[in-house]
Amino acid sequence: MSHVPLTDDLLRQRAHEASAYVAFLKVAVERRAVLSARDGEVQFPLGLELTHTLKANLLLLLYSAMEATLIQLLDEMHDVIGANCSSADDLNAQLLRLVLRTVKKDAKAKVLSSAAPLHTSLFRYWMDDWKSRTSGKDKRVDGISGSVDSLVIYEQLKKFGVVSPTPDDRPPAHLTDQALQKVKNNRNELAHGEKSFTDLGRDLAVPALEADSIAVFETLRKISMEVDNYLQNRRYLALVPANEVAAEAGSDA
Repeated sequence: MSHVPLTDDLLRQRAHEASAYVAFLKVAVERRAVLSARDGEVQFPLGLELTHTLKANLLLLLYSAMEATLIQLLDEMHDVIGANCSSADDLNAQLLRLVLRTVKKDAKAKVLSSAAPLHTSLFRYWMDDWKSRTSGKDKRVDGISGSVDSLVIYEQLKKFGVVSPTPDDRPPAHLTDQALQKVKNNRNELAHGEKSFTDLGRDLAVPALEADSIAVFETLRKISMEVDNYLQNRRYLALVPANEVAAEAGSDA
């Protein structure tokens, strides 16, 4: 059973959405393509400039899927960890550092004033901080909003210990693809007004867009599987010291 069912469902829906749009684009760019309604009574020709705009729109669909997938994975990691842990002492070293960075924002010193043990208060503050972010906008913090690509996803997963730091501190080969960087860059050119949809779309070919769409979703599925494996194997938990393992083995004998 998947530990990230909401992410799996999101990816199915977004992939279907993008696939349907690509199918529409393939027809829209055909010569003399026309939109028809009311059994042909109303017709609207899809001119060349309009098809450029339509092509650029696909980039927004793809980027939206990338950012939504990362946020959903963060949600599901918090949910599973929160259901299986109750103390900062339970967490692996990477997560413990993440908890401490979050607690630095505790301007009202809630953690220190709590009657609960410190390790419990630290954990609860971290969990409550995330749960208090009730909207997607609230969760798009720490370099996520508008900048999601393979590198940003890698940085977020590294904070949880899902992936280990690589020698060059870049995403592992199986969790990255140039398509994600390309989509992010093009999306930002549109969002920041650096290019119009028509100008950007003029340089886009439907076969290349289809290939990028497939690459984006294949990469996002691999990332989702990596997180699912992390949660299933409970790699968010602290490692048991070797001497304790030996002592436990001795007592069992």
